[in-house]
Amino acid sequence: MSTLTLELLQQEIEYASTNDDLPGAFEAYNIVRDWLNRKDLVKSNPREYSQYLEYLMKLKFLTLNYFDDVQEYYELLKNYFALSQEIPGFDLWAKLEAQLVSMNDINERDNFKAKLREALEKSESLLFKRQKYNEAAMPIKVSEWIKDFIVNLGLDRFDKLKKMEYLANGKYVRLLNNEDKDKIKNLLDIYEKLKLSSKLPAGYENTVAMNIDGKRILFSRGEVEEISKETLRQIQDQKAYSSSGDDLFITPSGSAIPTTTLEPPVSDNPIVELEQALKDYPPSSLEHKAISQEISRLKVMEFKAAQQKTNAKK
Repeated sequence: MSTLTLELLQQEIEYASTNDDLPGAFEAYNIVRDWLNRKDLVKSNPREYSQYLEYLMKLKFLTLNYFDDVQEYYELLKNYFALSQEIPGFDLWAKLEAQLVSMNDINERDNFKAKLREALEKSESLLFKRQKYNEAAMPIKVSEWIKDFIVNLGLDRFDKLKKMEYLANGKYVRLLNNEDKDKIKNLLDIYEKLKLSSKLPAGYENTVAMNIDGKRILFSRGEVEEISKETLRQIQDQKAYSSSGDDLFITPSGSAIPTTTLEPPVSDNPIVELEQALKDYPPSSLEHKAISQEISRLKVMEFKAAQQKTNAKK
């Protein structure tokens, strides 16, 4: 990045998001952060500083799993949630879920969720400008929309039918254009998932493969579905090759089912193999969900290993 321009940063963000180039995005994040630290823009040109800061935060969203500090997640969601909705093809919940899956302690997960819920409930981040709509009382801040969710859907777990009605005919939602309506849907989806305890079947983030009466079943957020032998083979291959020590299949009693001896994967990188396998399944399938989650788990492991190496060199 020879010349640090806003146009170049936008291209970097779009490329990193589209191609899942997290190392490139993290490198760009460090360059922009160091550049802002050296420049005195916050005093000499606050408008330009705020523009570069927005791009810095977008890069941080893209590389969210490089960060472990709960407070960093809290501050990012509280102050900049709306920016995450401006990144092409970005799935914030996938990043949060990957972090949750990396936490073995369920109580730690629930504390993390509670902290992020609080961040959204206090967020002053603007999802759009008020003058965009001819409605003086239109919610524009994340916190204002959270209050609208609670008024219309209640404090407890959101009823599915009420949620559908709200998104179709809510007093303010129906006034939004499609782009802004998608922002509200995403916010509602994330907030709803953060409300669910990981101790509940519907709130447990891991996709669990089980063997019940000889059938291989995927359990995901309270729902079950039988999966194909080919999917099992692909994930088993990568589980064995990654040497994580995790057992993939469990019975309801919790005992491990031995994995079959299989041919070694073609690629030296298990993530590459799984990303190829992912293309064979529609995004709505549980096969896609299972492989995606394994990719996220392996990437989180890579991120943390890279961080440990970097910290060891300092």
